[in-house]
Amino acid sequence: MKFLLLLGISIALAACAKATDLVSEETIAPAANAESQIRHVHGPSVLTGYTPRPVKGPKDWRTLNEQQSPAKQERH
Repeated sequence: MKFLLLLGISIALAACAKATDLVSEETIAPAANAESQIRHVHGPSVLTGYTPRPVKGPKDWRTLNEQQSPAKQERH
């Protein structure tokens, strides 16, 4: 019963609330306006900083870990 009471109060308060103003057409879809200027901004490449590490035969895990360590690459 308490649930229905709380639900009824929340619906009644929501019905009394003021509706927000609609957003203008220019704001929603500037591409539809021929006068608007849209700049294409290209971010950094997805593969920036990628280091290829081809699959090799089995080796000692510690040796492979030291070869591929980013900390080792920073020291050089």
